[in-house]
Amino acid sequence: MLNAYFSLLIFGFSLTAIAQQTDSQLTNTARDLINLNGFKINANNVNTGLFGIKGPKGNLIGDPYLDSTWRTGSIKLYKKIGPPGREGDSIANVPLRLDLFVNELEIQIPSTNDTRVLAGDYIRFFTLEGLERRIFLNVNQFRSEDNMKGFVELIKGGRLSLVELTKLSIIKPTYNDAMALGTKDTKIVKNSQYFVVKGNTLISIGTSKKKLLDAMADRADDVEEFIKTNKLSLKSRPDITKVFAYYNSL
Repeated sequence: MLNAYFSLLIFGFSLTAIAQQTDSQLTNTARDLINLNGFKINANNVNTGLFGIKGPKGNLIGDPYLDSTWRTGSIKLYKKIGPPGREGDSIANVPLRLDLFVNELEIQIPSTNDTRVLAGDYIRFFTLEGLERRIFLNVNQFRSEDNMKGFVELIKGGRLSLVELTKLSIIKPTYNDAMALGTKDTKIVKNSQYFVVKGNTLISIGTSKKKLLDAMADRADDVEEFIKTNKLSLKSRPDITKVFAYYNSL
């Protein structure tokens, strides 16, 4: 009993000493940091770096869809599906949207608004309706320098066709805790790249006039003059479409 009393007394004394020490330290150190320095990081005293600045968490800006709005369209598959006697290789007039990140086509069931997904590898091409019908072709049908996946949009067909590939880039947060600078947001950015379809080969041209004229080598002089005369920019989708329309008319 006596031992227990002394243990309790020592324990109580320790708590009292710790409390006094903590109060003293807060009085002499933390109080001054709060009142005089606002807990700003001092390069000569790394201990103050323990304190960060409370702020909102970062957000995800952007989305992975080619177009986040549901668009009525149709799908052409590589293989037939369905029960025996009712097989088919097409799905017509359903709301669609393409998830570029996972290369899946989402299908909305009109009666329930449920969503189903179809892996891109099963799809030969699909179309979206609007003011003009848009056609998207599976890149698996073409030869290319890179092992590309996804779909290219047919911009202008003809002897030499123009297609556009849209890809995603993920921009990570740049926030620096020590400097309290940068952004905490993660951004999804969509980038487009132009290709020429020559035979069954995809040739990247980007917005390079040289690459474009190389692809149109048989009428390069005529095409270059057409671009110059009409002051066309290859960064403009309507303008580069005019170039292909002109070339295919020669």
